[in-house]
Amino acid sequence: MKKLSVLLVAAIMVLALTMPAAAFENEFGGFWRTRAFSEWNFTGEDVSKLKDTERIDTRTRLFYTAKFSDNLKFVNKFEMNAQWGGSVGTMNNTTGTGATGTSAGGATYGQLAADGANLVVKASYVDFKLSQQRFTVGIQDFTLARGYLFDDDAAGIKAIFKVNDAVYLPLIYMKLYEGGTGRVTQSGISTNADNFDVDAYVFYPSLFLNKDNVFKPHVAFLTSENFSRFQTKSLTNAQLNPLAPLGATKLGAWTYGLEYDGKFDIFTVGATGIGQAGDVTVNPTLANGHDRVNLKGFLFDVRGAVNLGPADIHAKGIYASGDGKHDFAKTGDNWGFFVPGYNNNVGGNINNFDQANWAEIMGCGMFDYQFPNGALGTQISNAIIFGLGGSYKLIQDLKFSADLWYAQAADSVRWNVPNSPSNAAVQQINNDYYGTEFDLKVTYMLVDNLKLDLVGAYLWAGDIISKSTYATSSANPIEIGAQMSLAF
Repeated sequence: MKKLSVLLVAAIMVLALTMPAAAFENEFGGFWRTRAFSEWNFTGEDVSKLKDTERIDTRTRLFYTAKFSDNLKFVNKFEMNAQWGGSVGTMNNTTGTGATGTSAGGATYGQLAADGANLVVKASYVDFKLSQQRFTVGIQDFTLARGYLFDDDAAGIKAIFKVNDAVYLPLIYMKLYEGGTGRVTQSGISTNADNFDVDAYVFYPSLFLNKDNVFKPHVAFLTSENFSRFQTKSLTNAQLNPLAPLGATKLGAWTYGLEYDGKFDIFTVGATGIGQAGDVTVNPTLANGHDRVNLKGFLFDVRGAVNLGPADIHAKGIYASGDGKHDFAKTGDNWGFFVPGYNNNVGGNINNFDQANWAEIMGCGMFDYQFPNGALGTQISNAIIFGLGGSYKLIQDLKFSADLWYAQAADSVRWNVPNSPSNAAVQQINNDYYGTEFDLKVTYMLVDNLKLDLVGAYLWAGDIISKSTYATSSANPIEIGAQMSLAF
């Protein structure tokens, strides 16, 4: 990947320097941020200190577009990441092996003497129009249902058909996993590698009543003949994993939903509804006689805000159905809201397909390096969430923001946990409370385009978090940090 990235950048630079000036326009943009933060008690206790973190890191994103005409663009996006000091936890993991590569601690250009190999490709696609219809083909960003279902980079195609200025009809294809070529032997059975492919198909219209009111319905289908090998960045799917002991293979998941966004004078409102259908094929001898598990999850959210000039007040509520005890193995019906992504709780990579960020600690806010054990993170499932907050701009360049979040499980969670590091005796706990969190942020524009954010967050953790690691020694997670950022 490193060699491919370097060759791709070199090729683009050669093209930009050698092609006639009239052939296309060069457009450059990007984003930069440096952040310093500390996090404590993210294991829900204060004895092991396994996730206590003090970290400074830098991210740079560079965008280059070759614009040939209003009808044709070639878009590329690159990213560079560095932990200051270049040791543990660079980019995707916390192994800190020091091996050369983008995910090992010693490879970051934040190390002494810099010279790290940390360039990665975030997007590379062609964007073209045929009449009034627009197509994007390649590696690009996809978002579905506000990120509750999907918000990440992937290989695929968007075909956006414009009926008129009020009606757009996008058809989307995403290749989420390539099973390979030839045949694969797994569990003693030889099968076509193509059976392990994972594909998604989406119809996602936008219907504008006027410039301030829009409806976005969707229908999506996620399919695989055998998803048991499905993973990305060496991470497996947190919500498909519980099905693995049932011998799960074939996946056919449907989602359907509707989003609404509206603005009325000083008020903005929004709502989302998502339903799920389809099934996962399982082994009847492992699933109480059921040959499939039916997907029956659903999610609703409502949000609103009032703009009062220098101040605003906003609120949000989410209900996501859940199956906290994994009863689907007994009933054959999974009422847990299914997020078709992967899960990584630590290492600075919380791109879990679903990017529905909410609270700073429980929901991976500005400092999205990790979230507490037992918390939801960005994969919203089995949750009842309420948020209330506001902001006030004291002067043109200085704003204060505060938010209060409450979260509990829609269906109580049952788990086994040891008493303490020195007492391995296991307790079974049944609880439905994640916690209540208070977030405070100060934003100051240092100069034009350069912004400084100061953040503090405290979580009064419920048992799902505070007893996720040990039944005793409970402690509340805390986070403080600062981020400087600019976009161009």
